[in-house]
Amino acid sequence: MYKIAFLGLGAMGERMASHLLAAGYPLTVYNRTASRTDALVAQGAIAAATPKAAVSDADVVISIVRDDEASRDIWLDPQTGALAGMKDGALAIESSTLSVDGIKFLAKQAQLQHIDFLEAPVSGSRPQAENGSLIFLVGGHPDLLERCRPVLQCMGATIQHTGTIGCGALAKLCTNTLMGIQVAAIAELIGMLRQQHVDPDKIMQAVANTAVWSPIADRNLSLMLQHQTAPLFPIELIEKDLRYTLSAMAQPSPVIQASQQLFYKGIKMNMGLQNMTAIAELF
Repeated sequence: MYKIAFLGLGAMGERMASHLLAAGYPLTVYNRTASRTDALVAQGAIAAATPKAAVSDADVVISIVRDDEASRDIWLDPQTGALAGMKDGALAIESSTLSVDGIKFLAKQAQLQHIDFLEAPVSGSRPQAENGSLIFLVGGHPDLLERCRPVLQCMGATIQHTGTIGCGALAKLCTNTLMGIQVAAIAELIGMLRQQHVDPDKIMQAVANTAVWSPIADRNLSLMLQHQTAPLFPIELIEKDLRYTLSAMAQPSPVIQASQQLFYKGIKMNMGLQNMTAIAELF
């Protein structure tokens, strides 16, 4: 059975790593805030002081952190980075949501050090990480995916191979961009309905019975109408993802840019840590 190192124990990472322990994998964990390792250590994991130390004996290394900058720090720091500590034949898997340029740069650095590398960003938030129903959007060589498929299956219900490195990031950014635009549009529509002095719940439930609706819209609509803002997917993260999508565009994108600017306005109003649906409060 593979020895696994898991780097980054935020809301998603801690839940994902817990599934690996439950499946019996020997697990070493690292998190910048060391206290976040305590719960997993109590379940049988070993905590390491640095990413480099965490990966020294690992067959598979998985990282899920906030953004490009955090990813570069955890993998590429010259003193403590994971790539410098990985053994021959180990496989690196980046599950963070990165920019296309960010994931391609990281893959190139792994190649230069003769490290096998996959990107495997995930679609889903805390509930899906909790119950092991994440969707992995994998980019990289299919043989490497088959090598780690049993590991990913412990944490997710669906594994989609999207193509070469960068395709996983593009699939994830397309997914989150569609979600962000939808959330922004629903927020504006709720505001319009309230201005028209009608019941937004009744009107939007009628809309939900048409072909234009999506499953996640039900949850997001409910959160908006109930003014529930506890973070499942914070505003600051959806804004980051929309920026990463814009950075991949070769031409102006007024719809995506308008949505990104709306979430950025939420951040400037100290709403960045609230769930993305809290943007409805602006209307």
